Amino acid sequence: MKYLQVKNKIRQSLFNQIVTFSLFTISLASFSVQALYYQEGQDKGHLVSVELAKTELVNPTMWLPGNVVSRKNSPISAEQTGQLLWIEDVGKQVKKGDLIANIDNRHLKLQLARQQAQVKQHQANVSYLTKQQKRLSTLNQKNNTSLSELERIIKDLAIAKNEVIALEMQVKQTELDIEKSAIKAPFSGNISQRFAHLGELITLGRPLIQLVDTKHLDIKVSTPLAIAKFLQADAQVLVKWQDKLIELPVRTWSKAGDQISRTFEVRLAADDLNLIAGSAVTVSLPKQNSKQATMVPRDALVLRENETFVLTVNEENQAKKVNVLVGQGVGRWVSVIGALGEGEQVVVRGGERLSDGQKVRKDQALAVTASTHL
Repeated sequence: MKYLQVKNKIRQSLFNQIVTFSLFTISLASFSVQALYYQEGQDKGHLVSVELAKTELVNPTMWLPGNVVSRKNSPISAEQTGQLLWIEDVGKQVKKGDLIANIDNRHLKLQLARQQAQVKQHQANVSYLTKQQKRLSTLNQKNNTSLSELERIIKDLAIAKNEVIALEMQVKQTELDIEKSAIKAPFSGNISQRFAHLGELITLGRPLIQLVDTKHLDIKVSTPLAIAKFLQADAQVLVKWQDKLIELPVRTWSKAGDQISRTFEVRLAADDLNLIAGSAVTVSLPKQNSKQATMVPRDALVLRENETFVLTVNEENQAKKVNVLVGQGVGRWVSVIGALGEGEQVVVRGGERLSDGQKVRKDQALAVTASTHL
């Protein structure tokens, strides 16, 4: 019996070794095929998709520095005097009408109570004089009182009514002051700075916080006066920010220039973009009338922090780096200035990790598909 158990264990062990060896052999063969395929691909070159550069009539442009600014950026000040009881924290996103600070208003509530008591006192006087007027009017009709006495009561009643009206206005003013002791956001935005701290005695007109609208943004550009005649409202212009290139419309511009710098302000609409107020960008604005320019697909541009370039493919299927200056965009195309001519092949896909002089192979399917959109 023991002999049979030992024999079975030996058979199971041999079977496991054979299976393990077979799996290893299959994996090694698969790895060899993949390595051979990879090596073959490397020998042919890096797979890319290309399109042909073309020439088109566009407006020459110039690149100018710009800054992202908020259309609403206001210091919110106190409208009442008192101790600061609470203030919202920096970085808080608030909506229009939200409470952002609170000032002690107990003295105003005491003042309101005193004024309301005075109103009731003068209303009682008005009620008394009204009754006196009716009584004297009845007596005067029977010639039982003098006319001058009736006229005096009528005058006192008119004065008393006006005093009630004046006191009611004071009550409304105090109620408004109490309402203003709770400072609310005049528009939606982000609290970027605080100018006061809890417990401080706040005076009338003192700034409490800086509120910035982070949704409605503009890009402000100081522009030479010479290009004013080439601007058009809502015209799309290119904006470069870090490694991104986007098109934004011209929203408005100043009709008066600065005499010292000979520039005027141009603003682009940048609503709902993932930009932070204060960020630096560069903007392409038209500077001359239309001229012939070399156009490449927007996807061909490789944006870096200090340069912008495209990669072309020569007759030997080698990549060549060409530094360019970007001009005006037209749909999915953009004008460029550089050592690039019409009909040259530019890489539109697969060039992110491509280096100058590297061997490439063109994806014919992608190239044919791209050519149908020319």
